Amino acid sequence: MAHLGERRVFDVCNIAGSGCSRSRSAAVSQTDDQELERRGSGDGAQEPLPNPNQPLSQELPGYIAPLPSELAVSVSTDQPHRKRKWQSGSQEDEHPSPSYRRAAKRSRREAYVKGPLLGRGGFGSVYAGTRRSDGLPVAIKYVSKRGTQRLRVEGQGRLPLEVALMTLVNSAPACPNVLKLLEWFDRPRRYTMILERPLPCQDLESFCEENGRLEESLAKKVLLQLITALKHCESRGVLHRDVKPENLLISTDSHDIKLLDFGCGDLLKDSAYKHFAGTLQYAPPEWFRHHRYHAGPATVWSVGVTLYNILCSCFPFRGALRVTSKSRLLFPRELSTECRQLIRWCLSAAASDRPSLDDIERHPWLH
Repeated sequence: MAHLGERRVFDVCNIAGSGCSRSRSAAVSQTDDQELERRGSGDGAQEPLPNPNQPLSQELPGYIAPLPSELAVSVSTDQPHRKRKWQSGSQEDEHPSPSYRRAAKRSRREAYVKGPLLGRGGFGSVYAGTRRSDGLPVAIKYVSKRGTQRLRVEGQGRLPLEVALMTLVNSAPACPNVLKLLEWFDRPRRYTMILERPLPCQDLESFCEENGRLEESLAKKVLLQLITALKHCESRGVLHRDVKPENLLISTDSHDIKLLDFGCGDLLKDSAYKHFAGTLQYAPPEWFRHHRYHAGPATVWSVGVTLYNILCSCFPFRGALRVTSKSRLLFPRELSTECRQLIRWCLSAAASDRPSLDDIERHPWLH
């Protein structure tokens, strides 16, 4: 499993340049006047979320046990690229808020053993952990409440944004391609999420760094599972907003995929979003031009950048701000014509020219 370290902002490289390699990117929130702010846009923040029907199952077929959501690093203009140090091993109990996922009177330390640090970011830390009752491997994600939005979930009150969105996408019937939130604990200054930790598994970015760009056959398998996960999120009224290889876990045995990290997400809506949350290297051109974007086309753009990245070991453009209908995409010679056509379609400069998730799923390259 790859070490989950802090992400860094970097200049997007062009495949035409020599010696181009991947680099981890930072997730940010940005308002329409281009100020960087904390995660979550606040669009539709007062809308209630529906109540999930029943608890999640405890196991997923094909996984020995379950892996953690990476922490997105918030990037500010005055403190770029700096790791924030967080105190660990606090002695205070963490009591879970009322939820269908857990007993009402327990602390995190009573239920889980905290293991080594997996990653640290601007909002908190992720540790390996073990469930005391049965030894199940989990990830323990501590997130600061500073600037955290809350959404009201019917029957559960106001929950932290990420918890609320994961509660929604994990509602039955769950999707095997979306990481599970097992339960969460509430404290005055932070909340703690208990997440799956599948073994053996690593994020797709690290997998590509270690193994090189993916073969088309494996990229097809990854893409189909990603589309399944994103369509499931849509069916639950959730917009992920930070689709990229770092937020996909891949089983090193079966190559099964799980979508993780909903900390930049929001409720799905038909109207335009006027705030950006996510990773700027995966933001669509319309955000840079008009400071607004719609859920579907923006998601498809990030899917296209992700697909290009894992197949070409680089980013498609030097910056989405400069993408026009005349912008050219360069591909390795071995990529098939159908693959190139799908990527070009997803990365159309005009949002209206991009395919839907259903269109991608039906594309000849995937069949």
